Amino acid sequence: MKQIPAVFIFAALTTVAAFGQDRTVWRTSADVQEGGRGSITGTVADTIAGRDRIIVTPDDALSDQVTIDTDSVSTQYNGFGGTINGAPEIFMGSSGFNNVRVGDRVEVRGTAAGGSVIRAERITLLGRPVDAPQTGVGQTRTPTSVSTPTASGTRPSTVPDRPGRIEGVLQQINAEAGRLVIVTDQREVLTVRTPQRTPVRYHGDTYRISNLEVGDRVRVEIEGGAAGTDLSARSIEVTQSAQESGSRSNGVGALSGRVTRVDRGNNVIQVDGGRGSVAVDLRAATDPDGKAVRARDVQAGDQVELSGSYTGSTFVAATLRFTDQSEAAPAPSVNTVPSRTLADLGVVTIYGIVTRTLADSPQIVLRDTQNDRLITRIYALDDLPIRTKAGTWSTAAQLRAGDSIAVKAYRDGDGNYIAQTVRVR
Repeated sequence: MKQIPAVFIFAALTTVAAFGQDRTVWRTSADVQEGGRGSITGTVADTIAGRDRIIVTPDDALSDQVTIDTDSVSTQYNGFGGTINGAPEIFMGSSGFNNVRVGDRVEVRGTAAGGSVIRAERITLLGRPVDAPQTGVGQTRTPTSVSTPTASGTRPSTVPDRPGRIEGVLQQINAEAGRLVIVTDQREVLTVRTPQRTPVRYHGDTYRISNLEVGDRVRVEIEGGAAGTDLSARSIEVTQSAQESGSRSNGVGALSGRVTRVDRGNNVIQVDGGRGSVAVDLRAATDPDGKAVRARDVQAGDQVELSGSYTGSTFVAATLRFTDQSEAAPAPSVNTVPSRTLADLGVVTIYGIVTRTLADSPQIVLRDTQNDRLITRIYALDDLPIRTKAGTWSTAAQLRAGDSIAVKAYRDGDGNYIAQTVRVR
C-alpha cells in the first residue's frame, strides 16, 4: 500500500475542519446572518403558494419565525413521499413545495439572505402530526442524473396515526375565530378548531374557551372523523394553568373576566378570569378605537376582555374592551349564586374639586382632577368626619365648592360611590 505524504494528510484535515465550521446551525431568526450557510430545524407555520415561501417556527424559539424562500425548479425535498423502484422518492421544485403541510417538522439547509430569510437548497421532512395526501410524482435521483426512474409505488412507506388526543402548551388563543395553537411535547405546532360549545374543564369546574390563557398546559380530545390536518376539539382539560407553572408567555396573550378592584392612583385593576385574580396594568391600554383607557374609566363588576402580555405576575394591557356579563362569564352551574351577590366591593381613591356640596345636592359632586371631563357623584353622610388642610377635623356638611379633596370610597353593586374617608388637600 502506498504511503500518503504527511503534507496531503494535513491539507485534508484542514479542509474537513473548515467544512465543519461552515455548517452553521441556526436556532433563531437572529442567527440568520446574510451570506452564511447552514441549517435550521422547526415546524411549518404557514405556506405562501404564490411566492413559493414557507414560514417556519424554530424548535429553539417557539415565539420566533423564519422565512424560507424556495426555488420552483431546484430546491430538493426529501422524505415527503414513499419509494420509486425501491429508492426513496425525491421531489424537486414546485412539486415538492406542494407536498409541504402546515404542522410538518422540517430541516432546512441553504444560504442566509438576511432579514431572517433563508434561500433553501434542501428541505427534509422529519415528522408529520397527521397523515396528509401526497400530490405529484417525485423521482429517486436529481435531474443531473443520466436516467429518470419510472413511477411506481409512490404511497408513503409509513402513514402516521391521526392523534385522538393532543397534549401540550397553548401558544395562541383566538376565541372569536374558534382556534387554538398548541405546541406539543414533540415540538409540533398544531392548530385545533374549537366549536362554540367545546367544554373547558379545570379542577372539576367547566369554563369557556375565553377563560384559557397562553401558557396553559392542556389535554385536548379530538373529534373522530376529521381528515388530514382538520383537527376539531371535543373537549379540553387544563392539566396545569399558566399561573401554577409560572410559564406565562411574554408574547401577545389574552385575558377576560370580571373587574374586582380598581386602583386609580396606580392605574391598576384586578381581574378575575375564573381561576383567581390577576393584576392588570392599564398605563398603556387603549380601547378598540385607539383611545386611552385608564383605571378611572373602569368600575368593579365590569366584564372586560384584554390583550397584552405578562411581566411576571402582572398582565400589561394593550387593549381593553367592555363586554356583557353573559358574553364573558362561564356558564353557571345549578348552585351558582348571581355574581352581584358575591361581588367584592371596589375600593377606589378619587381626587377632585367640589362643584356641588351636600347643602344643595344629595351627593358630593366632584370634577375629577385627573380628567377634567369626568364628573363623579359621591354619597356621604352630613356628619362624616373629614380631615382639613390644617390637620383638624370637620364634617362633610362643611365642604365648600372649590375645595380640593381626596376621597376613599367603596363602589357598590349598582355603581354608587360611598365615601369612607375624606381629606382636604
